[in-house]
Amino acid sequence: MLRSLDVFSCIGCHALGFHRAGIETVSFCEIDEWRRGVLARYFPGIPAHDDIRTFQPGAADICFGGPPCQTTSVGAAIHGYRTGNSLWPYQLRAGLLAGCEWIVVEQPVGNKAWEGAVSGDMERAGYHVARVEFAARDVGAPYPRRRVYLMGCASLPRLAIAWAAVPSAIERVKGAADARADWDAGQLAALPVAARDAGEMDRGPASRERRRWIEALGDSNPPQMAEVIGLAIMEAA
Repeated sequence: MLRSLDVFSCIGCHALGFHRAGIETVSFCEIDEWRRGVLARYFPGIPAHDDIRTFQPGAADICFGGPPCQTTSVGAAIHGYRTGNSLWPYQLRAGLLAGCEWIVVEQPVGNKAWEGAVSGDMERAGYHVARVEFAARDVGAPYPRRRVYLMGCASLPRLAIAWAAVPSAIERVKGAADARADWDAGQLAALPVAARDAGEMDRGPASRERRRWIEALGDSNPPQMAEVIGLAIMEAA
């Protein structure tokens, strides 16, 4: 089984997708204490470090994460939050320390210059890089959420196999999601977290809890997207 470092982990949606693909998460890294509590409940026994800048990982095969997108997000630019800062170099550092064959970087679309800089960093570190772009809608979600995945691998032949496997992995995951009824309208409507709850802000402990969930879900991609990447990598294993 391939082992993954899950960095910028949020509430573990990437890890869930990798688990479905047959990849073991061996360590998390998430700075938010409440989110680390969620990880501890849903992924007991997997350590969660609190700061990517001081993370000292053990050995792993893959380092997967989406650095906070103040540098890349179109939404951040619209609202004046695009600072130019990036924690990406620390993700690369963690992958190198762990001896990872694969480094996968997830980001919103909209910043080709940043993507080029990240690809260049990986190439200088000895990785070959392929760019993958698809949307949550491609795996059956009722919303778009388009994302870019920069897949770096130390082996060019294995990277080529994984890149070529992405379209079939998308179809496979969409079929599995349909079979699981992941996008069933009734189930989605029954979720206890609703956007309208965000307006309650800090009126009480229950409202604060809902707000944390809303923010965490907003920072997460559905597990099916990471499942696609995981299946593609497994094709090359």
